[in-house]
Amino acid sequence: MFHVKQSLQHLLIPLGDGVRLEVERTAESVELHSRWQTIRTEHTARFGELYCLDGDAMVSTADEFMIHESLAHHVALEHTSPRRALILGGGDGGTARELLKHPCIDAIVIAELDECVVARVREALPAVSAGALDNPRVTLRLGDAGETLEASRQCGERFDLILFDLTASDDPACAHLHAPPFLNACADRLMPGGRLHVQLGSPFYQPEAVAALHRRLSAVFPYVRPALISVPLYGGPWLLAAASVEALPETSEAQLAQRLAERAIPPLRYYNPALHRASFALPNDVHALLTA
Repeated sequence: MFHVKQSLQHLLIPLGDGVRLEVERTAESVELHSRWQTIRTEHTARFGELYCLDGDAMVSTADEFMIHESLAHHVALEHTSPRRALILGGGDGGTARELLKHPCIDAIVIAELDECVVARVREALPAVSAGALDNPRVTLRLGDAGETLEASRQCGERFDLILFDLTASDDPACAHLHAPPFLNACADRLMPGGRLHVQLGSPFYQPEAVAALHRRLSAVFPYVRPALISVPLYGGPWLLAAASVEALPETSEAQLAQRLAERAIPPLRYYNPALHRASFALPNDVHALLTA
């Protein structure tokens, strides 16, 4: 059941060791304790509605389009014709919402651990999913993502895209989903030409975790391509990484623009082909972090 917390003037969002982002609340927060975690929804002055899991901010209505558009379109547009996608986590529906803009995608499977996240975010932040979870191309499978992936293996189901829309890689609830055995299982479920897309994290606030996850990815996948985007709620610079068992061909700005047009994808708020190409240019310190 829901619990309304005593209102405080400010919400403190952890970014890394010893660092908090202070956000002004405009209403009392609402807290829900599920079997797995504490889900809290907030009303804020700058970030609009947002939700947190065990105190960590996941998504806000003010900037969620930055992460969801990047997570989905970076790999979907680099693929010539993705048909099947698996989203690990993603119970808020934002990544599925973006993937559904690609008419070539026939099926999206969302592997979400916590049904309470789905229910609460649908109620408190309905604009995030924008009805995506009710789309006939989307299947929601509740439970551990590892079990969902194993069930896919047993029935021979494979994917063109596997997207990690999860909490931090060192979170106990999903640490095993960033470990080599699971990454190997993901590689086994990719179709030829398929891509994994992982959130590495903040290179400034979480450098050790970012570097460790990049090493694990590189040990499993011969081809790993990091990209740097910006997400204000996460503290600014945020690293993604596309990974594949096959070479990741360079996709030009013109090719990306052509695919956007051919797929009749409506104008996006964050993603564009020039930004896509520019995201692969890493600052020296980030490059050094990932290659150390």
